[in-house]
Amino acid sequence: MDYKQTATEIVEHIGGKENIASLTHCITRVRFRLKDDSKADKEAVKKINGVLNVVEQGGQFQVVIGNEVEDVFNAVQDVTGIQGQAIDVVEKDDLKVKGKFMDQVIDLVTNIFTPILPALIGAGMIRSILMLLTNFAGLATDSGTYIVINEIYNAIFSFLPIYLAYAAAKKWKCNPYIAVAVALTMVSATIQSGVLSEEGMRFLGIKLSMQRQGYGSSVIPIIVTIWFMSLVEHAANKYVPKYARYVLVPLITLIITVPVMFLVIGPITSTLQNWIGAAYTWLYNLNPTICGLILGGAWQILVVFGLHWGIVPLGTLNLAQYGRNTINAVTGPSNWSQAGAALGVALRTKNQQLKETALSAGITGIFAITEPAIYGVNLRLKKPFYIAVGCAAVAGAIAGAGNAAALAGGPVGILSFPLFMGEGFIYFVIAMFVALLGSCLGTYLFGYDKENDN
Repeated sequence: MDYKQTATEIVEHIGGKENIASLTHCITRVRFRLKDDSKADKEAVKKINGVLNVVEQGGQFQVVIGNEVEDVFNAVQDVTGIQGQAIDVVEKDDLKVKGKFMDQVIDLVTNIFTPILPALIGAGMIRSILMLLTNFAGLATDSGTYIVINEIYNAIFSFLPIYLAYAAAKKWKCNPYIAVAVALTMVSATIQSGVLSEEGMRFLGIKLSMQRQGYGSSVIPIIVTIWFMSLVEHAANKYVPKYARYVLVPLITLIITVPVMFLVIGPITSTLQNWIGAAYTWLYNLNPTICGLILGGAWQILVVFGLHWGIVPLGTLNLAQYGRNTINAVTGPSNWSQAGAALGVALRTKNQQLKETALSAGITGIFAITEPAIYGVNLRLKKPFYIAVGCAAVAGAIAGAGNAAALAGGPVGILSFPLFMGEGFIYFVIAMFVALLGSCLGTYLFGYDKENDN
């Protein structure tokens, strides 16, 4: 791929650099927020060399690139002179809800979680390696080596609100360093031990409450808190005289946000968080096989529409509350079902370009990144995608039947098997290979039309 040429053509067909309000990228997509969506030619962008698909979701024009997204993103920056989100301007309307509610939810979660995915993935892989070393290489859990490496994982998943605070502050265009200070207060071990002690802790005469595990792995409380903080900061900037803003705005923001966080937002969102976790647990306990069948089959469909981001945080909540993430167990095999379908196309097709694309996408899917397989191969050919969804549903049911679960965070792919070592591990392994081999064989035998060889 000629990255500069690809970037130039993309910019040309979305209305030129003058039509770009902001841009960013996730692990597979270059994401544009356009000033006028009508100026973008979606079909023309789809035909550009290197573009796998185009998704208009969450108020964004998302160009799916795949593994080489960062190179194309950098080329777009060079072509346009726009550096990431540097051109964003804080306006009054930035704090208002615009567009469809679901689009706003997807946009919100995507913007907050996408920047921290590398840290989450890296920590998950470190945990995976540690599990391999402790199970097969005799590494003692009380050894200095284990403790030091394990603290890398803990530094991310035990202080998740800090990362979310920074990303949320960027989203709502408030001071990210003040947001981090708020998050550090939220995860304070001193406050947690005081609140959870027998005598408890009072603030302004009001007794504080919090979950037994504290806020260290929480998601919803800090996101809502930083949204509230953005309102306070923007109001302070509006009413405080310019000559006093440097001193008074941080003071006002902190002195209002932190108490509200502990007295109002924390208890309310923690209760909601518990309800969400309890609802999923209730459904899973009611019939984990059916739960796995439904979630497993629906997962990659949700990925197509970007709706999976509405469920991903539940896995983090599940892990924090119960120490087990059953969502990853029943949805993870769907990654391999999409990979298997792409590999089935690669084995069957005589079209050399399609074979190379399908093989690359299949291998990438095995390592947990499915969008190249979905958009580059399976969805385009339709039948492979349907077969992959069916196999994912069966695999999800198998994982659910065995009560399989991830014991730590991380993507579900070939390197993540150690994360599932525990109850239901054999079921999870079977589910993964049913998804991979079933979709590969099904696509090879029934899911490929010969006219695609042309």
